[in-house]
Amino acid sequence: MSEEIHIVGGGITGLFLAYHHAKRGDSVTLYEHAEKLGGVIGTKDTNEGLVEQAANGVLLTDEIKSMLEDIGLTPLFPNKAAKRRYFWANGKTSLLPISILTGVKLLFTILFKKIKFNESQNLEIWANQMFGTSVTKNIIEPAIGGVYGTRLEALQAESIFSKWDGSGTKTILEEMKKSGKKSYGTVSFPGGMGDLVSHLVTYLESKIQIKTNFRFESLDEILKLKGKIRFCISLKNLIPLLGNKIQTYEVPNLLSITTITRFGKDHLTKKPCFGILFTKNEGIRALGVLLNSDIFPGRVKEDLHSETWIYPESAKENNGETWESILEKDRKLVSKKSDLPETIYVTSWSGVFPAYDRKLFVFNQKLDVLESEWISRGIDIRFYGNYRKGIGLRSLFESTSRK
Repeated sequence: MSEEIHIVGGGITGLFLAYHHAKRGDSVTLYEHAEKLGGVIGTKDTNEGLVEQAANGVLLTDEIKSMLEDIGLTPLFPNKAAKRRYFWANGKTSLLPISILTGVKLLFTILFKKIKFNESQNLEIWANQMFGTSVTKNIIEPAIGGVYGTRLEALQAESIFSKWDGSGTKTILEEMKKSGKKSYGTVSFPGGMGDLVSHLVTYLESKIQIKTNFRFESLDEILKLKGKIRFCISLKNLIPLLGNKIQTYEVPNLLSITTITRFGKDHLTKKPCFGILFTKNEGIRALGVLLNSDIFPGRVKEDLHSETWIYPESAKENNGETWESILEKDRKLVSKKSDLPETIYVTSWSGVFPAYDRKLFVFNQKLDVLESEWISRGIDIRFYGNYRKGIGLRSLFESTSRK
């Protein structure tokens, strides 16, 4: 039976949700305040090569494969060299920056140790107790920090692993088996991630009504819509819209991220690789670096290499520094060389990513309550986005597929 659906927000979350509803034959109207769709996801085609605005790939699953077939988009699989991934620890790159004994202890933890969350602990303290300081510092800190855009001290286990049972009855392996779906690895597209947006838009244009440059003035205006209402806007834009539904102390913390794509003649590492994740307190201010031209073919023009460095807002310690100078200092520590770049592209996103801490966990509980209260009044509202118990394009696609 066809339903009337109003999707507020035309970023990648809104496009995914619109795709699922269009497949079901629903009557969908999508509202986006900006001129273009896709939100932070997009690709610049520069004289030197492709520059991703945010995500550089998506984890391919059977469900995403099906969606790509529907929208007529062929995935681009990574080069073999992308299987090599480095950690930066003790002043050097390493494939596995822990000892064999520590590795055995980590395996034991995954297999047998029960997961117990503690709401009063940040992720760094919790991980130290769960895995030990060596694993936390050299593996979990760079891996989690690189994905969530900050350091472990600003995150919380209960929020990061919200889909897991943290009561002390399940092991990590049990939770991974329960929630895990087969993945074919990270893929991109010939024209970058912008291809995903453009193909989704083309697919949807004939199936739904799209209103760009459209801004709702108030929550009351949205509540008057006839049909189901689905919020797919960023937290930064959602909080003002909710108004007095959210108290000041309930507002979650937001993160600002800067990505810097550098084109140059010299390669960063001795061997081609996916990239490097950096541990804390080792002189590198970046969270990680992706070696774009090593990962996917067709990322650069002429004889150049492309890297994207990822920085938290705190990496800039004073206003006199430039992002370019910070990157070059970091790069010199890694490469041991002072070669100059051909060109650099800086993209900064202010407050568009949530901090997965205790405040976000509680905020999501508040949204659950609001949804229930509105439904009891006959108003079907749901909230979707990178703040809603899952980050990354795969999580967003899967969360929007659930009716």
